[in-house]
Amino acid sequence: MPRAPRPLESTPLALLSVSLLALVLTGCPDEGVVCTAGLTVCEGTCVDLRGDTAHCGACGNTCSTGEVCQDSVCGCRAGTESCDGACVDTATDVAHCGACGTACATGQVCEAGACREGCSEGLLRCGGACVDARTDVLNCGACGVACPDVQSCHAGRCAYDVVTACFTNGQLVGIQAGTDQLGPRREFGAGVQSLASWDGFVLAADMTNGKLLQAAGGNLGTLIEEDSLGVVSGSPNDILVDPPYVYVVDSVNNTLQVLKREGTAQGNGLGLRTVGQVNLGANTSPQALARFGDTLFIPLFGTASSSFQHGNAVARVDISNPEQPRKVDTLSLTGLDLKPFGGGPVMPLPYSVTATRSAVYVALTNLNPANDYRPNGPGMLARIDPSTGAVSAIDLGAERCLNAGYVEAVGDQLVVACIGEALYDPENGYIATSVRSTGLVLVKDDTVVASYALNPGCQPGAPGCVLSVASRFAVAKGAVYLADTNAGRVFVVEVGDGRLTERRGYSTPEAKGPALEACPLDPRRPVSNAIDVTALH
Repeated sequence: MPRAPRPLESTPLALLSVSLLALVLTGCPDEGVVCTAGLTVCEGTCVDLRGDTAHCGACGNTCSTGEVCQDSVCGCRAGTESCDGACVDTATDVAHCGACGTACATGQVCEAGACREGCSEGLLRCGGACVDARTDVLNCGACGVACPDVQSCHAGRCAYDVVTACFTNGQLVGIQAGTDQLGPRREFGAGVQSLASWDGFVLAADMTNGKLLQAAGGNLGTLIEEDSLGVVSGSPNDILVDPPYVYVVDSVNNTLQVLKREGTAQGNGLGLRTVGQVNLGANTSPQALARFGDTLFIPLFGTASSSFQHGNAVARVDISNPEQPRKVDTLSLTGLDLKPFGGGPVMPLPYSVTATRSAVYVALTNLNPANDYRPNGPGMLARIDPSTGAVSAIDLGAERCLNAGYVEAVGDQLVVACIGEALYDPENGYIATSVRSTGLVLVKDDTVVASYALNPGCQPGAPGCVLSVASRFAVAKGAVYLADTNAGRVFVVEVGDGRLTERRGYSTPEAKGPALEACPLDPRRPVSNAIDVTALH
């Protein structure tokens, strides 16, 4: 599935340069850590006492191995229960098969809660249990290999389900989907700007050193391979994995780079090598990638220095031979009815793209460059017919969506993340001081069917209240993991048929807990940029 784009976004928009983005890193001193409602400071970090296994119910109260923290109480994770003081899986435990205290006879195994003489085909006998070593967190890949902290077992390898990149903190952090538990944060890279995943590995495009970095999905702090992205201090906005190739666009150098896997994934990385590149044209500022057939669709934002005359379009690149990519043409977006507010000037300024079975959809920010790049029309989608190149517009509604930033297909629906209209304080590290119409919109059959408004969990303007600004997202196990570029949070919203239901956030009392503090605020900096999220399937 095409991933959401990777523009710079610590500042009001991607238009600001890498050097300006670097100002965010300097930040300003702070008196200390201030947490949003529902969170508590433990060891200098904001934590949720209701669900943090290291601080369950109180700072320092650590749950035992195998336990999780639910509603401030340590207990057995879903699918296990407490028997004789230990968390066991009664579906596989030979001493507690089907129920606590029900032991199998000598030589028997426990499978699906019943004692039997041997394991079914495809299952592995580990002691007295029949397990699927491809998915069993206690026997991942082999008997006795238990996955640490909140990792899951993917194809016989331990890894996190979701990974978030913390730009201002220089870290990666893993999340377990479903339970929404956070793993430990790991230092990684010098300026990771975008993420993707492939075969259990995390790909991280580092803008500072111009490298495509790799880490195993279960060992986020260890670099196992790095590949050149050509130019140091570029802006690698998007990574598209399309085996055996990886495509990367750079909005500063205006390039599309093609890498090919030529190694194996046996703990030594993917073995990528650059096999092709094409320049998309000066001042085009390519933002994202989506594939439809043998064509890549690449939104061109354009640059202020050229009055955006080379942007406001979508480039089509032929990849029938991926090692010799060829720019075919560009589709202009300037003829669309952008529904400007009060008839003022507005530009589509495309930000991201996704492909479905029948069409290509591009998120339009709909901004006025002459007015600090503030929205001057509703967030919109451009729908492209790949067979004819015809382009039409979908109005997402200004009351729920301004500055449409990211779009991804989820089944037969589209999820759009709306950055909103945010005002920033340049004297204080570009922290957002106000924001409206930021959140998610769900589109089905080219019609908006649901929306979700991002709520920071505190009163805007109140001391210590850091607002939330929607950013990129990933989808795992039927839920959107939505990053926040202002406070480093990750919101979790379930996607149903025509419905968006908050699971972790501050908008509804039915939520299972507050948003995840994936990238906690550093006391030295006023903002925390959770810059990207990827799912390891």
